Amino acid sequence: MPSLADQISRLRHDLTALTDRAHLTALIDRFAAGLDHPDPDACDENWYRALFTEDVHLDLPNGDHHGVAGLPGFFHGPKAAWARTHHLVTNHHLDLDGDRASGQASAHATHVPHDGGPLFTGGAHYHFTARRTPAGWRIDHLAVAIIWSTTGPR
Repeated sequence: MPSLADQISRLRHDLTALTDRAHLTALIDRFAAGLDHPDPDACDENWYRALFTEDVHLDLPNGDHHGVAGLPGFFHGPKAAWARTHHLVTNHHLDLDGDRASGQASAHATHVPHDGGPLFTGGAHYHFTARRTPAGWRIDHLAVAIIWSTTGPR
């Protein structure tokens, strides 16, 4: 039987891993929640700094972007194109390696047009890497791969 010290050490390790996984999952979930915020100006650069590193690289369906600076403008056009959106993110898979992490999550997005026409829906995978910073975990790369949409598979 392991000693009490070994058991406590193992519990600390497991608790750290669980906490890290919870923080990383929350980053992806908050990103999706920001996409759905009804006020396109609500997510300012400080909001994005709570999710991303200063040198983040985003590879998204609406284009590539580097850095936190300018992210509100980068997202403004795609958000304004729809009356509302609803992104559901699930099936988070995470790999931890010290102060680095990588992962994937599945997303289902519904887009409501301004004219009340048919909904646009799609499925995607979010592929990301993250690193632990002095402020906590932050995503340093996020790529979105569209898997299917109501206009057909990708």
